[in-house]
Amino acid sequence: MVGLESTLEQAETAKKVKKPEVAEAERERQDKFLAQLRARKPVKVKAAKPVKTKAKAKPKKGKKMARASKGETYYCTVCGCEVLCTTDSESPIVCCDEVMYIL
Repeated sequence: MVGLESTLEQAETAKKVKKPEVAEAERERQDKFLAQLRARKPVKVKAAKPVKTKAKAKPKKGKKMARASKGETYYCTVCGCEVLCTTDSESPIVCCDEVMYIL
């Protein structure tokens, strides 16, 4: 019961602790502030406007590439990026996780 007795003693000493006194001017200021908060009307919040997203690029005519060839221009149908190939390649050029189209 030693633990229980010490806990009860701590509870008793906590009750005896004095709260700091608040100056009368500070108490009046707090009361005025609380009165203002209670008197306020709830504010209606407007719904957020939808965010405009970037328009998707219009697809240009062309065919999907099998492998990149030097001097050809390639186009991404997702973001509209155009790439000029400077060397030959065995694999296609990929942009936005899709194979690019030949212009």
